[in-house]
Amino acid sequence: MSIVKMIIAKVFVAAIFWATCFVAQAGTEPVIEEAVRGMSSEASQPFITKSPKNGPFKVVVLGDSLADGLYSGLYRLNRKNQKLTIKKASRVNTGLVRSDRYDWNKGAAKIARSGKYQIAVVLLGLNDLQTFRQKGKRHHFQQKGWEKIYAARIEKMITDLKAAGLAIYWVGIPITSPKRYQKQYAYLNTFFRKAARKHKVRFVDTWSPLAGADGKYSPFWRDKAGKRKQIRRRDGVHFTADGYLVFAQFVNNILQRDIREVLQQQAAK
Repeated sequence: MSIVKMIIAKVFVAAIFWATCFVAQAGTEPVIEEAVRGMSSEASQPFITKSPKNGPFKVVVLGDSLADGLYSGLYRLNRKNQKLTIKKASRVNTGLVRSDRYDWNKGAAKIARSGKYQIAVVLLGLNDLQTFRQKGKRHHFQQKGWEKIYAARIEKMITDLKAAGLAIYWVGIPITSPKRYQKQYAYLNTFFRKAARKHKVRFVDTWSPLAGADGKYSPFWRDKAGKRKQIRRRDGVHFTADGYLVFAQFVNNILQRDIREVLQQQAAK
């Protein structure tokens, strides 16, 4: 294919894709560059390597109650997007520590084996400020033994999903109001970020972008019209319905960018 034809094909695919996406995103926030800082994608190799044989890209959302809300936001943003479908696999009151409640390593492995999805969005950590109990021994939060087990469970989840060809977007825990949680959740984010870097998966930073102008927690957000609205619930951890749209937009922007790269490459062949 000539260079001119290749360029025309890319422009054509991009126009169709973004026309669909803009319908789904009406009234939501524009791209926030902070959410994608530190991430790069080589033009010769799109981040998403597994494409659907027919139909839209299938995204599965895994995680806790925040992931549950993130799913709702992503679903609403992509309700009319024919290039993308969002499925929920989140479970409230779960995490990587209490595998007796739900074992995410087994759950992720099962999802990977299903072969149904091309993309996984993961958000965990809210319920992980707890003690590991293994073989009659306790490993308390932030102890070396705890850190070793926690890192291993993150890596197991990532490697199983990657082995099945899924592109992984690991979403960091956003800033919270209770100060007693801020240092602890920021600490957990270092594990997610480190594992994402090691295994070359996307880490979506939502801490700084969702903080106020002073870098501190704020329950409010100004939309593109300048109107202030409440996006966080009273607990200072979860989001309102409007807030989950704002939260989901960070992930949605990156998903759309990466899918566009895949479609452009396919059109150029």
